[in-house]
Amino acid sequence: MTSTKINRFLEILRWTGVAIAIFFGFYLGTNPQSQFSIFAIITVLFVGGITTLEIFTLAKSGSDVSGYGKGGAYQRQSGVHFLAITLTMILAWFMGWGFYAYASIFMVLLIFLTLSAVNHLYSGLKEKFVLNTILRPLLTLFLWIISLYFLLPALAV
Repeated sequence: MTSTKINRFLEILRWTGVAIAIFFGFYLGTNPQSQFSIFAIITVLFVGGITTLEIFTLAKSGSDVSGYGKGGAYQRQSGVHFLAITLTMILAWFMGWGFYAYASIFMVLLIFLTLSAVNHLYSGLKEKFVLNTILRPLLTLFLWIISLYFLLPALAV
């Protein structure tokens, strides 16, 4: 399997992880806050963790798939960012910091993904159009909708 195909598989796996997070949020959650917490933890582990793995092991092909060229220091810096978010979520989970910690960490990820999606759209329209030019913004919008579906009832508790 070529590296580019592995990158595409990892992209699918990230979003499969979001589906798993939705399922377990509803299946294991006993109230809106626990549902959101489960959803947030699993989503961060899949999205942040897989992205970290991809950036540090398949950087060149990941850049090709995203349309950004050859990667480099900024790509590694992005990988460190995803690693920090993922490790912080794991720490918060093991320390039992609770709903507001999980929500804060998740929102950092979601806001970063939103800004990244805008950047993908801008870069695709101005420089090189690839599938991610449209896919990232649409999937990020979907993630916002699902996140708000979990988050708003949890905040009302």
